[in-house]
Amino acid sequence: MSMLSMEPSNLSLSLTLGLTLSLSACQSLPKQPHLPESQALSARINALYQPENNQKIEQNDTAATTNNSVDLVGAISEQNDIHPDLSGYHPIVTGANAFASRSILTDMATRNIDAQYYIWHDDQAGQLLLKDLWKAAERGVIVRLLLDDFNNNAKLDQHLLRFSSHPNIAVRIINPLMHRKFQTLNYVTGLPRINRRMHNKSMTFDKQITIIGGRNIGNEYLSNDQNSQFADLDVLLIGKVVADIDNSFASYWSSPLSFDIETLVTPDSSETSDFLAALDKLGPEKANNTNSDLTVYKAAIEESTIDSDLINKRVPFRWTDMQFLSDDVGKLTKTVPSETNLVHQLRTLLGSPTKQLTIISSYFVPTKDGVNTLVQLAEAGIDIKILTNSFDATDVTAVHSGYSQWRPSLLRAGVKIYELKSTASEEKRENKLWKARSQSSTSLHAKTFAVDDYQVFIGSYNVDPRSANINTEMGVIINDDQLAKQLHGALSDDLLNQAYEVKLLDNGKLQWHTMEDDQKVVYDSEPRVDVGDHIWLTIMSWLPIDWLL
Repeated sequence: MSMLSMEPSNLSLSLTLGLTLSLSACQSLPKQPHLPESQALSARINALYQPENNQKIEQNDTAATTNNSVDLVGAISEQNDIHPDLSGYHPIVTGANAFASRSILTDMATRNIDAQYYIWHDDQAGQLLLKDLWKAAERGVIVRLLLDDFNNNAKLDQHLLRFSSHPNIAVRIINPLMHRKFQTLNYVTGLPRINRRMHNKSMTFDKQITIIGGRNIGNEYLSNDQNSQFADLDVLLIGKVVADIDNSFASYWSSPLSFDIETLVTPDSSETSDFLAALDKLGPEKANNTNSDLTVYKAAIEESTIDSDLINKRVPFRWTDMQFLSDDVGKLTKTVPSETNLVHQLRTLLGSPTKQLTIISSYFVPTKDGVNTLVQLAEAGIDIKILTNSFDATDVTAVHSGYSQWRPSLLRAGVKIYELKSTASEEKRENKLWKARSQSSTSLHAKTFAVDDYQVFIGSYNVDPRSANINTEMGVIINDDQLAKQLHGALSDDLLNQAYEVKLLDNGKLQWHTMEDDQKVVYDSEPRVDVGDHIWLTIMSWLPIDWLL
């Protein structure tokens, strides 16, 4: 089974690829992916961390400390020294904390910041964090930003080009599309190369602390979109595992598949060259609007205490043994053995469950082989629980078709299945601005699972064939009985206010059990699925597209 990524638009690409594969052709990319300027930035970072420079750097860090920029290295190194062979983790559950942590840690960094993302939207969240990174560069921090290219557009290209004009900033695009303005042409000229995407998500500060997990950068991922938002999970990490994440970033950054933005994009002479002036989502008229998204993000930062908690060692890190897992960047070109894939690393490290298996996956496509494995485990007495999106909550209809057909087989074997409602709220907050946005549609986006009493995976990896075989992924295995117990316990009847439990009747039909207004409600047909939806899901389940999902 694939202990198996797929974002919404990635699926649209996959379906197009499947239909137009015969049109694929070679395309030309720049011969020199890395410019001397960005190579020099990487050399400067390497020099910063040479042993002979450490004392000088620490003195400079202390001298640079202000009310807005504290010595992040000093705040963490004492804890690392106490646990030299372990790593510390702290879950980041809410979107507000996810945004605030990234913003505040950027403000705290004094040496370098490395960020690697599948999606970085050109919206309020994306522009605010770019502005934070620019301000960090202004005070001497070296910033490297590595993005997958599938979700970029011509306007974001220009923002990134202006952003990378700073002498302390470099931006690279991995596995880029050739046609920047007319991206549909890439489906014809770039297949099948552009089907393979970098789905990794990480942000590392001063090589001391990092954030990884399921979240991309954008309003909906950071719970501040008025129409939709994703329920997700990140984890804040310090200690030994950070070096492994840093090394993984370095391998992707230095890959010949990663191109400096300047080699791909030409400046638009009709637009301003001033980076800050071009951030159109951050205009003063928006900032002065008390109902604006900017005000919400400002409130999230003001409410966060992550900076003082780090300095005063109040962040409740749990220290334990961890293993970092990542696909080799060569997976994007199919130049490494499949045995190096993250899914194989997971199977080796986790083995087979002996008691419990709990899976939380936004895009759960188990495939026939995966279902057979789960059925065998369940019939052997393993307690298996799964949480994924309901039809109404999913943002990718085809993924639901790749999952829903397997429900009867799983339920018959004793697997428990929960489906998140689109009306589920991430949290209840007193802040009225956040409360107003809790009415938007919610979709599960987390990627985590727990095995037995002590092993938990958190990362970018969904339980689907795309994560296993096509995209690159990353994550950590956390060996902690307390976290495993919490994750197993999260899938219970207490979840029914925000999810449906799917049950199989003796006659083979399905029912959806939930709680509404403190009353138990049972649906005899799939909630919010009309006749047209049912027909479409049935047709898609007949198509041989599981490998693309």
